Amino acid sequence: MQCTGLITQDVIDMSGVAPDILNRIYGANVFFPNGNVLEVRSKNVKAVLIDREDLDRKLAEKAMDSGAEILYGKTYEGHKVLQNGISVTVDGNEISAKIMVGADGQRSRTAMSVPENSPKEYVYGIQADIRSRKEESDIMDLRIGSEFAPGFFSWEIPFEDFTRVGLCVSQAGGPNDYLKRLLKKTGLQDSEVIRKYSGKIPLGGRKRTYGDRLVLIGDAAGQVKPISGGGLYPIMKAAPHLKDAVSNALSTGNTSAKALSTYEKAWKKEIGKELSRGYRIRKMYTKLTDDDYNKVYDIMERENIKKILNDISVDEPSSVAPFILKNPRAAVSFLPIILKALL
Repeated sequence: MQCTGLITQDVIDMSGVAPDILNRIYGANVFFPNGNVLEVRSKNVKAVLIDREDLDRKLAEKAMDSGAEILYGKTYEGHKVLQNGISVTVDGNEISAKIMVGADGQRSRTAMSVPENSPKEYVYGIQADIRSRKEESDIMDLRIGSEFAPGFFSWEIPFEDFTRVGLCVSQAGGPNDYLKRLLKKTGLQDSEVIRKYSGKIPLGGRKRTYGDRLVLIGDAAGQVKPISGGGLYPIMKAAPHLKDAVSNALSTGNTSAKALSTYEKAWKKEIGKELSRGYRIRKMYTKLTDDDYNKVYDIMERENIKKILNDISVDEPSSVAPFILKNPRAAVSFLPIILKALL
């Protein structure tokens, strides 16, 4: 389970199943490097915390109800595109099909069957479930800066009887040390660790999400929100377009890369702008120093931008940027920081 479990009700609605909801989140405390805290609050639920394993289980059950056969504990080893189909090697055995959907996550081997198809970058994450209750059960804490999460951010999310504490960093090999530092900072270093897990997240998309008799979705396709690292919202948005493209290819008998390219055009038309804009913001974010982050806090407090942030969309976080920059004083204040990040 490599997920915070933090999603919106819209994602649940699109999934078509009803996972167990463990908590509801109304806002966040954003901690800056100098200790200042930006409080973002909403009267409405901004996100829900789900049992991610329960979501996956219910999706699998629904797939089987629709006719899917699931082979557990099997490993994809490669595939060959044939004249009349595709041959997939699974644990030394050959499985024949018309089309293959690569949904094999951030280490996707199906994605790498397309030449030069690595994501632009990875961030490396780790999180632990700690036996401790947060005082504010409906608010999560986020921290930015080099002390706990260089190149990304950390989180402390309240569940029922535990707190999920985690972070991502831009460089491999160091997440665990930063997690120890974060637990010490929050006074949780001696609390019981229920479980700990880690993984990496592909950001910036992939060159192509289709090939001959092949389409990709999710982390395998690089369909990840660059600002938050979330993947379920893009998956739910892309899935209907994948279904349409595959159905059309099977009905017409044309399963070529050219025919399946309609899938990529469709999903990019719907969410491509948000993912691209989010990645541009991310690249700017990674060029800022702790002093820059602190200046951002000062601007947000002075220009009362919190009112705008209170209405931010968890699924489309980059959409808030144009609204902030429509404030003339805020735009002028942010200009030096933006120019530094662009150069």
